Amino acid sequence: MENNSSSKKRSRSTDSNKSNSNNKKSEINRNYTGGSNYSHGKTSDANGNRINQLNKNIKVQEINIDINTNKYSRNENINYKPSKNIKHKNLRLSLKESHDRIIDSASRTAATEILLSNNKIGLLEIENDSEKTYRLKQNEIVPMVDINTQRKCIDFSLTAFGPYNINYSRNGRSILFCGEKGHISLMNLHKMNLVTEMHLEETCYDGCFINNEKMFALAQNKYTYIYDDKGIEIHCLKGHERPYALNYLPYHYLLSTIGHSGWLKWQDISTGQKVAGYQTGHGPSRVLKHNPVNAVSHVGHSNGVVSLWSPAAGKALVSLFTHKGPVTDLAIDREGKYMATSALDGMVKLWDLRTFKTIYSYHTDSPVVSLDISDTGLLAWGMNRSVQVLKDAFQKPSSSSSSPSEKLYMKHEISATGTSKAKSGGGSSLTSQTRGLASSIKIKNIQFRPYEDILAIGHSHGLSNIIVPGSGEANFDSLEANPFQNNKQAREAEVQSLLNKLSYEMIGLDSSFIGSVDKNQEELRNEHKVIFNLANEDSTIGKKKKEKNKARGRNKISAKLKRKQKNVIDSLTVKLKSQQDNDRVDREAKLEIHKGGDGSVARGTSKNDITRNKVGNITALSRFAMKPKSTEKGDMPRPKSTDSASNNKKRK
Repeated sequence: MENNSSSKKRSRSTDSNKSNSNNKKSEINRNYTGGSNYSHGKTSDANGNRINQLNKNIKVQEINIDINTNKYSRNENINYKPSKNIKHKNLRLSLKESHDRIIDSASRTAATEILLSNNKIGLLEIENDSEKTYRLKQNEIVPMVDINTQRKCIDFSLTAFGPYNINYSRNGRSILFCGEKGHISLMNLHKMNLVTEMHLEETCYDGCFINNEKMFALAQNKYTYIYDDKGIEIHCLKGHERPYALNYLPYHYLLSTIGHSGWLKWQDISTGQKVAGYQTGHGPSRVLKHNPVNAVSHVGHSNGVVSLWSPAAGKALVSLFTHKGPVTDLAIDREGKYMATSALDGMVKLWDLRTFKTIYSYHTDSPVVSLDISDTGLLAWGMNRSVQVLKDAFQKPSSSSSSPSEKLYMKHEISATGTSKAKSGGGSSLTSQTRGLASSIKIKNIQFRPYEDILAIGHSHGLSNIIVPGSGEANFDSLEANPFQNNKQAREAEVQSLLNKLSYEMIGLDSSFIGSVDKNQEELRNEHKVIFNLANEDSTIGKKKKEKNKARGRNKISAKLKRKQKNVIDSLTVKLKSQQDNDRVDREAKLEIHKGGDGSVARGTSKNDITRNKVGNITALSRFAMKPKSTEKGDMPRPKSTDSASNNKKRK
């Protein structure tokens, strides 16, 4: 019985609790939906205003997200949004998926924009104007960096087989340095171990990695050879004879070479076929680089010309006369907008590849032999045994001087191995022998390490690395180039890049057409006509129309002066005009004399005859009138000839 009474009490309490909760819910609903009570209406209005305000804020946030999304979009010219004109269902669906995927990636990047600072992080900063960053030495920078960066600052003394040419892999994981006398070494920089080393016993001019660090190509004395990471020869490219410079296009699997003959050639590494080869027409060349955006090859020649080439075009796309001396090196930034060139004339010129015009020119103390641009836009050049790094080099300086001291960020001089540190007073404790060894050092090549604050220098006495704070890109794309990839990721990346291989026909100055949908040919022709007409109209505006070369002396100086003086009125022109009017009146009066009584002119006579005989007719008639007829006997008329032959002649 007690249990039943307690259960009944519990059920009643639960029912009362339910009813109370329902009443509270109904009151809350009335507050938000509006009820008969006046106070409830006030709260509903206030809540409605809040909701409207929240909606407005959400719309503003959506607009801001759209603006940020456009900032991180792939290409403004490419529109993957499917249109109604596309009738193919699968193509429309694939375009819609691509469009959604690109917008999603851009919006996610915009959402994490707070993590990316617009200011360049990692650069050296000064506290006042009296301090200069280039006064800081490497022995002062090394103790202030972390242990991993200290390990990357290496120095190899290789005086027997130099000078050395260096080349990093795309992810910065490995380095290949080849001596001009045939010493080749491949090194893994993460494990700091030597992968392979060999001696070719012949001259080697250049070397580069192919696709990844598993294969590399060497420009040897006679032909171009391809080796694997163990130093085993894979192939000999006999079509590329006597090469001086090598360059590899990773997205097209093309190896380009140029050498003593002046022929620029492209070889497809995936198929082994020769794609194209053209004679540059400027003699031997030792400078060959490519634009990372459109894969156009830039070739520097000994006559100061830099030419741009594509395997799909039979002639140079652009030829620039850059210097008055032989071009020693050139460099292109990662965005493909700017180019730096150096020559033996002692000038370093910066070019805008969108307009092919010079931005600025720097005059150096001695000719620059090597150039490179980091991922963050720092420009480095090497000359003799010194290296200089410039910050914001592609922006015009405030002063008009051509000296690079205003934008100088860091500088470093290579010293001979085993030399002691400089004294505080500025003197040096080098012996004469060591000083002579240091003066003989000549830089051959410099290159920034990808994703690291390291600058590698190849010179005649080996290899040196220096720390350049802020030169490396901190954020890397693991699907593009992953410095920390394992063997499985490397295999998958190689297969994926082979599947995404681009055709060499896509190489050109305008790379925005890749991935876009073809337009109607008739509409495309009409657009080209409109652009052509507008360009011609713009070219004629503000230009004087050239006079045609008319014949019969109309282009004489006197005739031109008469035409120019035609509209000029002065006393002489008025007098001449009045005289011409009087002459015209006299001519008309004389013509009236020779007209008939009825005012008509005799048939068979022309105006020229009338004007020609207007004065001579009177004298001629008077002459005939004064001549009397002869009536003397001796003056008999001459008889007519009866000869038929003479008559026939007369008839004829």
